[in-house]
Amino acid sequence: MNNGEPWHDVLPENTILCLCYKALCLIAVSKSSVDHWRYLIERPIKKEWIAHKEMVVNRFENMNITAGLVLTTTAVFVSTTPPFNPLMPYASHGSYILQLCSFVASLISLMIGTSVLIIYDTCYANERVLKSLMDSRSRRICCLILMAYPSLALAVSTLALMTAFFIAGFTSDKLFVKIMTATTYVALLFLGVLAVYVFSDRIKEIASHEEENNHTTDIRDSGISQEKPGHSGNRQV
Repeated sequence: MNNGEPWHDVLPENTILCLCYKALCLIAVSKSSVDHWRYLIERPIKKEWIAHKEMVVNRFENMNITAGLVLTTTAVFVSTTPPFNPLMPYASHGSYILQLCSFVASLISLMIGTSVLIIYDTCYANERVLKSLMDSRSRRICCLILMAYPSLALAVSTLALMTAFFIAGFTSDKLFVKIMTATTYVALLFLGVLAVYVFSDRIKEIASHEEENNHTTDIRDSGISQEKPGHSGNRQV
C-alpha cells in the first residue's frame, strides 16, 4: 500500500510465531493469511464485496446457532438431576464442573459471536476499516483474535461437555453404558485420525513456505478477482 506497491501480509520471522499467526488466520478467516484483503481494497467490485461479506456472516451465523444449541443442552443438564443416577451419574463433581465450564464457554461464544457479527456487518466490510487493519499489525492481530474467539470458545465448550459425559459414562454402574461410552470415544478418535489424514497435505503446505507460492491459486479459488488494473475496465459491474 505504501508508495503504490501492492500490500502483503508480512508473516512473523520467528517460526513458532509464524505458525501461531497462520493458525489464528485459519480459525478467523479460513485462510493462512489475510493477503486476500488487498484484492478487496484494490478492486472493490460490488459482487466480490458481497461474496466476501456473506461468507464471513454465514460462518458466524452458523457458529452462533451451534453455540446456542450447546448452551441450551448444557443448561438442561446443569439445572436437572439424573432420573436414575447409577445409569448416568452426570451430576458428579467432575462432570458437573465440566458442564459449568461448557455452559460459560458457549455463552461467551454466543455473546462474542453476535457482537462480532454486528460489528462486521456494519464496519468491517468498509474500505477504510480494512485499510486501517492493513496498516497496523497489532490492530490486525486484535481483529483476528476477536474473529477467532467465538470458534475457540465453542470448541472448548463442546470438548468440556463431551468430557463431562465421558466421565459420567465411564463411572456408570451399568456395563452396557460403559461399552457405549467406550465405543463412542473410539469412534471420535477414529474420525479425528481420518480428518488429520485427509488434510495432512494441506496442513504441511500451510506450515511451510509453499503457501506463499500458492497464494495466487487460493485467491482465484476464493472467487476474488485477479485481473490486472489495466483490464478491469473490460469487466461489467
